[in-house]
Amino acid sequence: MANSKYFSDRRENRMNPIDYEDDFGIDVDIEVEFVGRESDLHVLQNAWKNHKIFGIFGLRSVGKSRLVKEFWSRKKTEGFELIHIDMKLISDISSLYANICAALRIEPEIQATDPDRWIHHICEALKTTNGKYFIFFFDNTEDCQEFKGVNTRDSFLSLCTSLVRLCKNVKVFITSTTRVQLAQLKRVYCSHELLPLSQTESRQLLKYVTQGIELGEYEDSIVNLSEGMPLLILMIGSELTDDGGLITPKDMVEFLLTCRLKALSREFYSVEDRVADIYKKFIDRLDAVYKRRLTVLEYIPGSFNAEQAKELLDSKSVATVKDQTLIPIRRRHVLNYDPKTRRFSIQGIIRECVKTYYTIKNIPEIRARYCRIFSAVMQNISVRLGTVEYTQALAAFAVEQPNLQKLLTEVNYTRQDTYQFFIEMATNCTDLIERYMAGDGEDFYQGCLRAADMYGQERDKATVNLAVGSMYTNTKGYLSRGADNYESALRVLENHGRSLQLATVYQRLGWNMLQQARNLDANRYFQKSLAISLVSGEEFKLVSLQSMSSMGLSLSQLGKFDDSERYHFACLKQRLKALGENHPNVGVCYNNIGVMYEQKGDADNAFKYYKKGLEVKVKSKAPIMSVVFSLSNVANMSSSMGNYREAHRLIDDALKRLSEEKIPPRESLACTYETKGKIYLREEKFIEAEEMLQKAVDIREEIAENMLYLESLVHLADANRRSGNFERSISIAKQGLKLKTKATASMPQNTFVAECLVCIADVYDRTNNIERHRETLEKIESELLRLEQVYLCQCNEKGYEKIRTQLKDVKDKLDNAPN
Repeated sequence: MANSKYFSDRRENRMNPIDYEDDFGIDVDIEVEFVGRESDLHVLQNAWKNHKIFGIFGLRSVGKSRLVKEFWSRKKTEGFELIHIDMKLISDISSLYANICAALRIEPEIQATDPDRWIHHICEALKTTNGKYFIFFFDNTEDCQEFKGVNTRDSFLSLCTSLVRLCKNVKVFITSTTRVQLAQLKRVYCSHELLPLSQTESRQLLKYVTQGIELGEYEDSIVNLSEGMPLLILMIGSELTDDGGLITPKDMVEFLLTCRLKALSREFYSVEDRVADIYKKFIDRLDAVYKRRLTVLEYIPGSFNAEQAKELLDSKSVATVKDQTLIPIRRRHVLNYDPKTRRFSIQGIIRECVKTYYTIKNIPEIRARYCRIFSAVMQNISVRLGTVEYTQALAAFAVEQPNLQKLLTEVNYTRQDTYQFFIEMATNCTDLIERYMAGDGEDFYQGCLRAADMYGQERDKATVNLAVGSMYTNTKGYLSRGADNYESALRVLENHGRSLQLATVYQRLGWNMLQQARNLDANRYFQKSLAISLVSGEEFKLVSLQSMSSMGLSLSQLGKFDDSERYHFACLKQRLKALGENHPNVGVCYNNIGVMYEQKGDADNAFKYYKKGLEVKVKSKAPIMSVVFSLSNVANMSSSMGNYREAHRLIDDALKRLSEEKIPPRESLACTYETKGKIYLREEKFIEAEEMLQKAVDIREEIAENMLYLESLVHLADANRRSGNFERSISIAKQGLKLKTKATASMPQNTFVAECLVCIADVYDRTNNIERHRETLEKIESELLRLEQVYLCQCNEKGYEKIRTQLKDVKDKLDNAPN
């Protein structure tokens, strides 16, 4: 196992390159490497001429002392003598006086027991030094300020003030985890907060302390998980370099993800090297009341504002929580604060220590407050997503995402006092959860159903079934299960008269039917939704527009393009009136009109409206998924028209946008790879096509083995077939056929099973495998006959005629195939 040799050597012979801890003794004669902090050094350099006292404040072991040492090493040629006093070693004010006298090589006055007297003695001695300049470096002053008594604190601050005011040849540096307030010296006081290392600096330091080790693909993860804390990077370097690489970079990432605090605090390290001990002691410095409040605030996993802190702590007012909690804790550098967003956060390693070593006593009460606070936040964001304020809503969601993610899991602890919060979220936040929180959505809704069984009435359960149906339909692709949930909700809601929920369930059930190509059923439900929403209030507007747009799509499927056009443009007109041109939902309207024209065979108009939709979405900063899908549509149309360069430019733009997302939507990424693969297929660049399509398959397999996954397998099998890689083509197509039962149950009208069989049949034909070719043709005929009946029952005339043509072609091949 790793040991503390790296750190022991570093302290004993002082030849190891970097010491970022705050308790070292300064030896300015030794050359050492220094990584990063150039911007911080620049701040001090710029302030040097006009300031006489410098306060460097920050989190424990963030590198405050080391920064001052480096600054001094660059300034020492200017004739200053450094007087370094480690205040951690100073027991009282007399000890401070004695240490300063020894450093200045002057005799202390025996009579100088009064602070004013000995401060005067020191200042007079400094003023009489001919041409000499001094830097007083008071290191680790937090104990002096907080725990060694008021007299020690006041005397120390008086000393600093006198040195600055009375001695022209003196400058003062102070380092501390607690900010020193010196309002009377404001004009000459440079106060600087030292933050964790930047990503670039962290990477430089990590590479330095892991020389000879290939970090490879794990480098970025290790950098991110070190959070810019020099101490953590040094410990990681020690673990990776000791014992001949017993711990690999891959192991280290796993340790940091699953047990970071424990992994960097092993018992064979000395106490001063154990990360957990260092930061636990740092937290223990807080007064008991602050520690208790910090523990409660840690229940918020992300950042928070003062209003949210007030609610969670049940404080009287925002001013009170700032004055009595946030500011005092912030000044001890336990809380981070972003002045731009006016939000607070707890640094990651501090958060881990709080979670590990401290507990909330009244956890049910805190949970209830948390649910009240953040369910209101979620509903506010959800409402604004459908208005002109959607960009602000998306920005708010990006900030609140960790808090809302946790909120969904709180449903597992539902009690009577929190039940209604979750039902309201299931009612009002469906789109938000589906689009951006699908990972936890299913568990959340199942929790809501359990809660409705315990506390609710049948209408509450209908509300949750409506949300679950939407998730299964739009996110999971389980159309039959989604329809079952919608119908369960419908049986209840139809008994309660006309309502927004009833109009919504009709619209969503219609959309589910549309996805199943049951177009007549879809139209029937859309008409029912419109019958309610068009004669109701403003709150029904969104549902009515969704039904209009969906009706247009359904009519296109039926080949009724004139009627489809009428619904699409009526929807567009009302969207423009309500939202203006610059809104994502207007972009969606243009895109859907493009779909209609493409199905009609009007490529020019399809391309025109796809481009218009993309322009509006980009200009209005629509959600990344929406922009990516429009980029894919335009790219597909461009490649079908032979403009491959433009198609690649568009799809590469989509990939670039996704790469800039912290957590790229995986289905969007899969869609983009699929589109790029299809463009390569049209260019007959089969190797490149296979690479892109394989990426789409891999992502969709991880998400769920649903219809999109089957579609990707079909395209990948086709790419291998066309490139002559017959064995692999058959293997992939057979992998798709394993999903036949699930696919036909979920979407009876799907043609992907038939396409898999067509691919296999063509391979057997090309390889002259007569028997297998005939067997596969018979399977194709059977599958097409099944589809013929499905389309007949669904009144899908367009699909029915296409299947009939394919059946005739297969029968001709069977008739002509050798026995």
